[in-house]
Amino acid sequence: MNAKTWFVFVGFCWLSLVLAHSGHSELVQTINIHLVARVTTQVTTNGDTRVERMKIVRITTKEILEMLGKATTNDFKGTTLVCINRGEAYQVRRGTNVVADVSVFFTDEGFSPDVIDQNFDSRTGKDSYHGFWLRTIGFDDHRGNTLTLSGMIEEHYTANIVDSDGMQAVSDLESFNCSGNGTLSSGSPGQGGDGTDSGQFALFSGTILLNGKGVVPLNTF
Repeated sequence: MNAKTWFVFVGFCWLSLVLAHSGHSELVQTINIHLVARVTTQVTTNGDTRVERMKIVRITTKEILEMLGKATTNDFKGTTLVCINRGEAYQVRRGTNVVADVSVFFTDEGFSPDVIDQNFDSRTGKDSYHGFWLRTIGFDDHRGNTLTLSGMIEEHYTANIVDSDGMQAVSDLESFNCSGNGTLSSGSPGQGGDGTDSGQFALFSGTILLNGKGVVPLNTF
């Protein structure tokens, strides 16, 4: 990838050391999920004729938080799902307070090189980036709800000139147009069951938006 992406890899070791001393050195992105799940459900059987119908279930951040709440036995009402440092961690927050770390339920299954417009100064850290790249992510609440989503991300990233402490303010907006497959249990939001099944096959499509700001060490991202 380009210079910005290269620093994602080489900067993680330095970032982990800085984060140990400063809880505010992080890029926090709010996650907004807008997906449609399509599930086939059997309606009737009449002799040799079997009639099946498609059910459409909307999966938003609210439903994902409900799944995570059941999986962790927490009440996540009024909370926000966030991504820390581009997938280094996933958290549920109430305001600025971390209610739970839910990283174990998410996986980053790979990404492609990017195609970009960028003005990047490696000395000052000043950066203006607009790029497109492919990504695959996964979600599993260990209760029958799973998603594997792939698609293209359009990203807008900016970073200010580094300050005297070696830190810079950054902002990042990612729009993930995705589709994929997985399962939905009968106990998932919108299904109306007790959740005792292992999940029914589903196809997903939609958009996930990640948007946020932070203050991070020079050239971390």
